[in-house]
Amino acid sequence: MPSVTIYHAYAPFYDGSGQMRFALLTAHYLPEVLARHQPPRYTALDLACGTGTLAIVLAEQGWRVVGLDQSPAMLALARAKAEAAGVAAHATFVEGDMREPRIQPASFGLVTCTYDSLNYLLSEADLARCFLAVAEALAPGGVLYADMNTRHFLEHDWPACEISEQPGLVQFTQSRFEPHSTTSTMRLTGFAGDDEQGYERFDETHIERAYPPELVTRLLEAAGLHAEAAYECFTFQPYHPRSQRIAWVGRKATTT
Repeated sequence: MPSVTIYHAYAPFYDGSGQMRFALLTAHYLPEVLARHQPPRYTALDLACGTGTLAIVLAEQGWRVVGLDQSPAMLALARAKAEAAGVAAHATFVEGDMREPRIQPASFGLVTCTYDSLNYLLSEADLARCFLAVAEALAPGGVLYADMNTRHFLEHDWPACEISEQPGLVQFTQSRFEPHSTTSTMRLTGFAGDDEQGYERFDETHIERAYPPELVTRLLEAAGLHAEAAYECFTFQPYHPRSQRIAWVGRKATTT
């Protein structure tokens, strides 16, 4: 999963670089998903919460939320945003590993893990560990909502090279897909600063792995999470061979 080193120097620019848009899209889509797949209570655990945008929106909607992430820099931004939004009493942010979150069992009606965070788990064993941790955190009847990039996206649609510029940051990314491991490696080089004070360079490497949907379903079921739905993300249509992202909905059994 993402190491803390890839979200340290980049953290102050994360929201402004446009990454926050995905969380806002998810915040609009998620209520529609939950209307179809209702959770048993309004308590949520947001795994790999980043700067906390989704968690804060949920708190504004009346949820009690715990956001978990490995990056102290991202969590500091999440806490500051929650304070500014007036929801710090309802949105708590903790440092932890989504494969072993150390959360009170059966505490949550909903667990979310969005923006392809599950793709950063590079082994089947780690993905299985995460699903087991989700099942343990969920109350009976609780719902998992997660999205994952597909192989088609990582192999064909993820741009091989991009350059972007914004106030205080210029960044270059190069991506390469490895068919044998079904992983895409994206190398990001950023220059933070300004023309007067100069720029400081930082480098990050992001690796994502694509998993066959059949394997994801099998791992969910093995963890005790019934795969209720697998949508083409941001729709309620079935995914297809050219889908870029799949939205997964799993549910913990109401009885054991």
